[in-house]
Parts: sequence; structure tokens; C-alpha cells
Amino acid sequence: MSGSVFKRCTCRKADLVDPKTGKARTCAKSHGSWWFNVLADRDPLTKKRKQIARGGFKTKKDAETALADIVTQIRTGIYTDDKGTTTCEWLDTWLKRKEANGLRPATVKIYRQHIDDYLVPSLGALRLRDLRPGHVADLLDALQTGTGKGGRALSANTITRVHACLRSALGTAVKMRLVTFNAARDVELPKVTRKRVKPWQPEELGAFLDAVQTDRLAALFETVAASGMRRGEACGIRWQDIDAARGIITVRQQLTERAGDNSPCAVCGANHKGLRFAAPKTESGDFRTIELDQVTAGVLLHHQISQGLEKEMWGPAFVDHDLVFCHEDGNPLSPGWVTDHFQRLTAKIAVPVDWKNPDGDKKPLRQIRLHDLRHGQASLMLAAGVDMNIISKRLGHSRSSFTADTYAHMLEGVGRDAAEKAAALIPRRKREGVN
Repeated sequence: MSGSVFKRCTCRKADLVDPKTGKARTCAKSHGSWWFNVLADRDPLTKKRKQIARGGFKTKKDAETALADIVTQIRTGIYTDDKGTTTCEWLDTWLKRKEANGLRPATVKIYRQHIDDYLVPSLGALRLRDLRPGHVADLLDALQTGTGKGGRALSANTITRVHACLRSALGTAVKMRLVTFNAARDVELPKVTRKRVKPWQPEELGAFLDAVQTDRLAALFETVAASGMRRGEACGIRWQDIDAARGIITVRQQLTERAGDNSPCAVCGANHKGLRFAAPKTESGDFRTIELDQVTAGVLLHHQISQGLEKEMWGPAFVDHDLVFCHEDGNPLSPGWVTDHFQRLTAKIAVPVDWKNPDGDKKPLRQIRLHDLRHGQASLMLAAGVDMNIISKRLGHSRSSFTADTYAHMLEGVGRDAAEKAAALIPRRKREGVN
């Protein structure tokens, strides 16, 4: 792999032929410029070898020096070529590749928003090889102060996600030998303070479940509250995924929602307006099993009987997707609609101002997100002394430390109970005035 150097100028080819030998010769005049070319390794994307050509050098020695540098890079495996790709073009290519490789539609939607709203307006016009940490740092500062093209300051959490999207895309560019380094890797990020969510206390949850017993989707809310399943997982659960005899749910799929997705349903072939069945969002594996308490198992059994009656009423018009929770005609529920329905139900419920006086003054039930039912299940299990590893697997987390850090604070009295148990282990003499 040696390559060659040559000169380009405006002289006619006939003038560059040696009259004695008939062979081509190099122009001896001072005009023109020197070039080199060499074959690189196979392109990771096209699997073809590419000829590298560079020009504009004033002297033959300059061209030979540049050629030697390129040859060294190729031999040591550090040569990169962005093929003239801009950051905008690469981000679009990267996201399409991720989607083709099975990235969840909801994640694709979030990445697309980050790219279109934040990354492309500030960095899109830059050549991929020209992108530097300073450019990324300036972008993050603008997003934090609201001085960017959007004109709106973002939270530290959102900025971290935007940065993670860019870092992942540039990491792939490094692997593809498009650039030599990841410009987003070592940039300092704003400090993220994890938002402390506060689910319902047991009394609030009980009041909600009692109030919605007559609602058609009461069993859905009971199941989410008792299992810790995500909204999409609950909307996607099928009867075949439930072992009634053992009281076990196996989470095998979820229902996702993506505007503009006209893919036909794998079950009935119809277009469900952006709804699609996909693999569950489970960090610890593809599937997970959840054991149910007897009350929840009984609620599901009653719901199955009610659904059977609906199925008989609809007759041949019932579109059977084997879904546990669905519309009256068997078609899947929109997860967004389920959230809206939850909020409408919650807004109508009043609870005692003082739980010790249930017949006293009332106040509106505290508003929470549907997802907070999942948080509530985790914190209740922690309060009940359930092993952290069991809770982590139940929720589909890959690390029990993440579960503990996220949920341990959520139920009043958990920390106090732990402190009392720890103090009780220390042998002490009885003191005056201390019980």
C-alpha cells in the first residue's frame, strides 16, 4: 500500500510526452498542483475499497508527506473518512438504521424530536469531521440558558437526554470509521436532580379503586396498581399471557403509539391509527413474570366474564385480539386515551380531609399520573419488607440499586420503620423516663 503522487496542470497532454521515448512526463513548470491517491481498507457500510485522492499541494514533497501520513493511518487502523457527510445527514442516517434494527417506536419518536428541535438547528450544517467538543458544549449551554434557536431553556434532565442521543450517534460514527473521536463524549453536562415523584398513599389508592369499581376499565387500574406494569404493557397483555391457576402474568408484549404509523396490525390486518404491538420495555430481558395477589386475580376473572358477555353481544363484529383490556369490539385501546380516562376519573373523586374521620369534610383526590400507580406498587412492596431483588425483577429493572434509589423514598414511614428495626438490634440498658 504505497499509493502514488502526480501533478495536475493546464498543459496539454501532447506537451507532456517525451519526444524521444514517447512516455508521459511530469510538467516542470511552476503552475498547477500536486496530488496523491491510494486505496483504503474496505468501507464498513459498502464493503468496497475506496480510492482516496487529495490535491492542492504546492510541491511534490508536500504531496508525498501527506500520502505517507494517510498510508500510516490506514495501516494502523485509525484512518477515517466522513465522505463529505454533514452532521444533519448522519443523524438522519443513524436514526433510520436504529429504527430498522428494532428501536422501539416511542424511542424513535423521542430521538427524532431531539434531532429536529435541538441538534440539527445548531450543529446540522457542520461537516461530521469538523464537529468539535466546543460546538457541543456551546449547544448544551444554549439549551440550558434558553439562548439557542428555540429560545426556551430546557431542564437538566432533557438536556442530558439530548446529549445522550448525540453521543450515541457519534459513537456509531466512530465505529463506522467516519470520524476519529466522539465530540460529545467528554463534554460537561448540567447536574441532573432526579425528580422525586410521590404516588398515592395506601388510603388514596384504596379510595380511587373503590370509586372506579363500576367503570369498564376498573380491572386495568387494579392490575397496574397491583403488578407495577407499565401502561403499554397493560394495554398489550393477552389472555394467553395469564396463568389463572397459578396467578401469574407473563409480560410478552406492549402496545405502543406513534402518530403517522400506518402499519397493518399483525393480528387483524387493520390500521389502528398509530398503534402497534412491540416487545416490552424490559431492561432485564425480553419477558418477565409477575405473580398476582388473590384479590387482583379475582378481579381479572370477573373482568374475563364481563368481556365474554360483550363478545357475545358483538357477535361476528367482535375483532378478537385476545387482549385482556380492549374496546367493546375487541380492538386495542390507545394508551394515551387510557391516561386521559384515568385523569377524568380521578378528577371526580373526593376523599376525607382527615382519614381518621371518613365522614367529615372532603377534598379532591390528589392528582397523579397513571404511571405513578407503578411507582406506588414498588413503594408499597418496599414498605411491606419485600426483598429488593424481587421488586426489581417484578418491575423489569436490570439493577436492584436503581430500584432502591428510585422508589425507597416514596412511601411515608419506610425510612422510619427501617430506623426502628436497626435501633432494636442494639442492646441497651433501661433508662429513666425512656420507654
